Amino acid sequence: MGVFTAVIAVGSATAEGADLPGSSVFSSGGAVPCTVALDPGHNGVATNTFDPVTGVLMADYPNGQEDADALEIARAVRDRVEAAGFGAVLLKDAIDDNVSYRDRVDRAAAGDAVMGVSIHTTPGADGSAVYPQRVGGFRTGEGADGQRTTVTFGDVTTAAESQRFSTMMAGARSVAELRGVPVTDLSFDGREGLWGGNLPVISLIADTPWVYNEFGSATGGGAHGISTAEKARYVDGLSAGILAGLTASPQCAVAGSAGSL
Repeated sequence: MGVFTAVIAVGSATAEGADLPGSSVFSSGGAVPCTVALDPGHNGVATNTFDPVTGVLMADYPNGQEDADALEIARAVRDRVEAAGFGAVLLKDAIDDNVSYRDRVDRAAAGDAVMGVSIHTTPGADGSAVYPQRVGGFRTGEGADGQRTTVTFGDVTTAAESQRFSTMMAGARSVAELRGVPVTDLSFDGREGLWGGNLPVISLIADTPWVYNEFGSATGGGAHGISTAEKARYVDGLSAGILAGLTASPQCAVAGSAGSL
């Protein structure tokens, strides 16, 4: 079968805030300068749809206690970011929200987010990691037309920003979690119901520099949930990493936000 390769053209998002209900970043005064988009992991219902822009399979599903944990953590991080004078938008407002990856990245773009931050947890103490966008990162599988399709990330500038933010995030999380949190790659090969490859779909299709996080738990994680103490460490690390990234961002300095003072 033929192979169709789609290279993401970062900066192509055209969504308007009025078309994206449910996002708290939008108001009559526009988006808050220097904003982070917070993505609590997983969807309220199982979904298997194809991205209308790139053709990649957007498979997502509820994952037990992880859904509530990620939303609780995202809300706590939002509060800290806003207290520091920056803007924050939640890309999912409730556990049972049905919000596709395309909806999420469009909300981030429409809110002029400087970075997107996905929040997940996973079983195993060694599972903590930060995953950046990389040029050449891809997903591959059977497309809507039944043909083999490969979607590849190709924006050099966005990848560089993602990797810069990811390095700051990993450093901050390592301090907060009292363990090394690496910047690394992951593999989706062999996972039932998902396309193979090495880049999360949300990172693959985003025009915004994206930082995808996993918190590894020795006693729970993922569907089994994480402890109150683990949540606190995760919130501390994510908040510190985001604030470091926003403060150092040239976009934030130009905007004249608190991060440039």
